[in-house]
Amino acid sequence: MTKRLITIDDLLALKWVSDPQLSPDGTRVVFVQTVVDRAADTYHAHLWMVSIAGGEVRQFTSGEHRDALPRWSPDGRWIAFLSDRGAGETAPGTRRPKKLYIIPADGGEAQLLVPNAYHPTDIAWAPDGQRLAFVGKLPQDEPSSDVRVITRIRYKFDGDGFWDGRYKHVFTVAIPNPAALAVSSGADASNAVQQLTRGDFDHVDPVWSPDGRSLAVIANRNPDGDVSNITDVWLLPTSGGELRRLTRSVGPCAQPAWSPDGAEVAYYGHDNAAMNATNTNLWVVPASGGDPVNLTHSLDRSLEHHIITDMRAHPQVGGPRWSASGEGLFVLIAEGATGQLGVVDRRRSEVRVLTSRRREIFGLSIVGDRVVIAASDPLTPGDLSTMSVADPTAERRLTAVNQPLLDELTLSVPEGFTYEGADGWPIEGWVMRPAGAPDGAPAATVLQIHGGPHGAYGEAFFHEFQLLAANGFAVVYTNPRGSQGYGQRFTSATHHDWGGKDSEDILRGLDAAIARYPFIDSAALGVAGGSYGGFMTNWILGHTDRFKAAVTMRSIANHLSQWGTSDLAFMKGFFEFPGEPWDAPTWYWEHSPLAYVERITTPLLILHSEQDLRCPIGEAEQFFAALKKLRREVVLVRFPHESHDLSRIGQPGHRAERLRWIVKWFVEHLPRSVSAPARESAAVDGGSA
Repeated sequence: MTKRLITIDDLLALKWVSDPQLSPDGTRVVFVQTVVDRAADTYHAHLWMVSIAGGEVRQFTSGEHRDALPRWSPDGRWIAFLSDRGAGETAPGTRRPKKLYIIPADGGEAQLLVPNAYHPTDIAWAPDGQRLAFVGKLPQDEPSSDVRVITRIRYKFDGDGFWDGRYKHVFTVAIPNPAALAVSSGADASNAVQQLTRGDFDHVDPVWSPDGRSLAVIANRNPDGDVSNITDVWLLPTSGGELRRLTRSVGPCAQPAWSPDGAEVAYYGHDNAAMNATNTNLWVVPASGGDPVNLTHSLDRSLEHHIITDMRAHPQVGGPRWSASGEGLFVLIAEGATGQLGVVDRRRSEVRVLTSRRREIFGLSIVGDRVVIAASDPLTPGDLSTMSVADPTAERRLTAVNQPLLDELTLSVPEGFTYEGADGWPIEGWVMRPAGAPDGAPAATVLQIHGGPHGAYGEAFFHEFQLLAANGFAVVYTNPRGSQGYGQRFTSATHHDWGGKDSEDILRGLDAAIARYPFIDSAALGVAGGSYGGFMTNWILGHTDRFKAAVTMRSIANHLSQWGTSDLAFMKGFFEFPGEPWDAPTWYWEHSPLAYVERITTPLLILHSEQDLRCPIGEAEQFFAALKKLRREVVLVRFPHESHDLSRIGQPGHRAERLRWIVKWFVEHLPRSVSAPARESAAVDGGSA
């Protein structure tokens, strides 16, 4: 087969797998597969099924909607899931509310359990299979006015929009008699819904105790909860009654998990409320009360998914999983540029890493000795694999959802290298050669900078990078200080120093790549980044003129303005910066790219979503206005209805348009090798949603 280069159109042809869930007997896996509907310019997501023994991957649900969060009943006869089917039309950029359904695991019609008025999320089966717990909101009438009255600082959240005045609570819903359920229309089971939590607090992550008498939940019920990141584990009687506080944290807690004997509750968390870059640890606390124990205090790594890519946003990886014996807990470890599966010995607090492949793990399910993961590597957007705990090296692939497409493509293989950062620390970096280019041909090069700053680039598929390589560009990217996966000191080293040694780490990485790879044309350099990476792009342009073109995305220009207009930036003075804006106004300004905008001469493309509540559109507007007033070359491209996650889960047509602008900008401003122009039209002109 004659190979071809990747295009923008190929992004819209990809299939994305997520959230694999093993059946209770460990023989089947249900998972979510998402595809693009080009005609409707949207996504559809369905449940699929595959046997652990291998064989045909079978579509389990269908239709023009999005199904999510499949969860098996304890007896394996039913699957509960969320779906926006039948939700009707919504305004552009607005998520359709989901309902809670149940469907026979051997196939059949899905039956409605909880209507979308409750906005159900976080579903969990009772051990006896007779009830489901879920997180939801009390139904309310449509407001009589469109005027918003704001009384709390957390009144908006990126991707969700404005807070509607309702707190998240834990509810249960009874499962009707299976025989009756099988023939019912499932019209509305809301009369079977019971509210278990109350008050002006959010309650999330409900998990049933083995005896079904209690639920462990996570809540911030502190008096200053609106401006605090501190959450606790609480126990809630499933028959109703008062909550009992199980922890007294000084930091965040999340994703509780009961031990098989019900004696303990494990959870993720850390004990530093002032540091969002703090490693997430595994803790256990007696269910009867007592002091929590940190089981991973000696592991200088965080237990979380940390890798940034344009293939997914906020994947459902889940919390710790107890072994059947209760002697160990399975966790996902952020190890450098990879995700690894580990097991923590409950008694000895020892961590054993079970896997070693260089890849991103973004989904995990374990039943007994059987493990299923969803994973990606630089040449594979994502598939499911299975292994045993006893022999994790004997891994078998269960899906190959994009293989026909991948077989057509010539992809660029990232080449890793290590260099010395600003403090002599070893730092990981990668170079991608222009796809299909002659060896040694000089290449214009784009330096990519990741967001966070406490995420990380990793051993994962990145369509945007492959697209640049297909258009004749080399790509350089690094994990400078602040990146997760390299230890606490490294991750928190950006605190109070945005634009300092972090920028030095990044530019040292580019210099190291130029020295190591002679084909990189140092006279034809571009730079691009999003979020914190957009801040850093803006910052670098005000401190060097070595780049011939730049693209800044969902960026920050002015820390003072972002502080009060972002959904989360008001917390930066607590953990990232040396105080609030009124405590350190000079620091805020001197570390803002806008303060140095007069120095910028590099042609700049600004890409920004109009509904970005993390880095609001005003950041782009300020930078654009300043550069226009200074008569610099600058273009602002605004994406209506989109959030901070445009590049990952934005409207397909907007994602394609964004990529067209990036390629066009660098094609027009960076001279490339003689072999590159023939490839240009495939990406710039191809692929409209």
